[in-house]
Amino acid sequence: MLTIAMERANRFDRMIRLRNWRECGAGVLVTAIFAFIAWHSPNALARAGHLIVAASGVWYSFYMLRYGRGAPLPGPDRSVANFQQALLRQYEHQIRLLQTVKYWALAPTYVGLLLASAGLIEANKAAGLPVWPQLISFAVYTSVFGAVWWANEVYAVRKLRRARAKLLEEMSTLEGGL
Repeated sequence: MLTIAMERANRFDRMIRLRNWRECGAGVLVTAIFAFIAWHSPNALARAGHLIVAASGVWYSFYMLRYGRGAPLPGPDRSVANFQQALLRQYEHQIRLLQTVKYWALAPTYVGLLLASAGLIEANKAAGLPVWPQLISFAVYTSVFGAVWWANEVYAVRKLRRARAKLLEEMSTLEGGL
C-alpha cells in the first residue's frame, strides 16, 4: 500500500512540475512575442496593451514557479496515511490554483489585449482602414479566453475533485479496514 501511495503522489507531483515548466515556457514565449509586437506597434495605446501582455507572460511564469506546486511530499519513511494526506493537500492546492486562474493569468492578459485592440482600431481609423479585423480578433481571443477559463475552472477542477473524492473514499476504506 505504501508503494502505491508513494507512486501515486510522486506521479501527481511530477505531472504538476512538468505542467509548471511547460506553462513557464509559454509565458516566456508570450513575453518575447508581445515585446516584439509592442516595439512595432502603431501608437502608444497599442504599445501599452502589447507591453501589458508581455508583462503578463513574465508574471505568469513567476506565479507558476512560485505558487504552482503545493507542499513537498513526505520522505519515503512515512506511512501510507502521510502520503495520502500529502496527495490530498496537493489536490486541494491545485483546485485553489485553478479556481483563481482568471485573476492572476487571464485578466491581466485580456486587459492588455483589449488595450492593444483599441490602439489598433484607433490606428486603422486614422489611416482610413476598416476596423473589422480587430473586431474579429476581439471575438476570437474572447472565445479562446472563455475556453481556457472553462478548461481550468470547470473541467480540470471537476476532474481534480473526482480524484480527491476517490482518494477520500480509499482513505476511509483503509481506516475502516484497520
